[in-house]
Amino acid sequence: MRNRNLKSSIRGLAAAAGCGLLVGCSSSVVVLSDFPTPLIEPLPVRMGVIYDAELYDFVHAEQIPQQSIWTIQLGDANIAMLEPLFDAMFLETREVEDIPVGPVDIARLDGVIHPVLQRFEFDVPIGQRDEFVEVWMQYGLTLYEPDGQIVVEWTVSGYGKSELERNREQSVERAAIVAMREVGAAISTQFAEQAEVAYWLEERQNESALAVDSRIAN
Repeated sequence: MRNRNLKSSIRGLAAAAGCGLLVGCSSSVVVLSDFPTPLIEPLPVRMGVIYDAELYDFVHAEQIPQQSIWTIQLGDANIAMLEPLFDAMFLETREVEDIPVGPVDIARLDGVIHPVLQRFEFDVPIGQRDEFVEVWMQYGLTLYEPDGQIVVEWTVSGYGKSELERNREQSVERAAIVAMREVGAAISTQFAEQAEVAYWLEERQNESALAVDSRIAN
């Protein structure tokens, strides 16, 4: 089992200190969902993927004024979204631990992608006229050559909202899932359109063509 290294974004600790002693002064959300697999043509590359401990175990903790301390666990949802997404996007994927990759993988892989959840923000209204919970998320994707050279660093954002109901935790979870689905859709449709990625893909295709020509000539 992986070591649990929690990444927390904590604000308003002074207000939280007094609240932590009170019953019912905390709200906990575990985001869980099955994410749809995109129906796309896979890119003709073999990719390593780094899922580090921070992504596996991502926890956002925040004190909301006049409400409570919120703890939102996103680690399982990160993997549930990204694993099938990358499996659909690329011809082949395999999990790797680090970059640069070892001598075996460097011959097998065309590149390595490293996803990171960079920002998570949410708003739970307290006014009677406010009807929606909102979530904003930002992921960073770094594409590497197998030897560790950076091809591109790309940020992808998602926004989700959900109708505020009596169970606020469920409303936050639903909004987070909407935001994550928006991120997944953006990655699947826009990744290959990034200028650096398009050039990198063209290079990989040219290298493959040269390798085939060389085998035929021999």
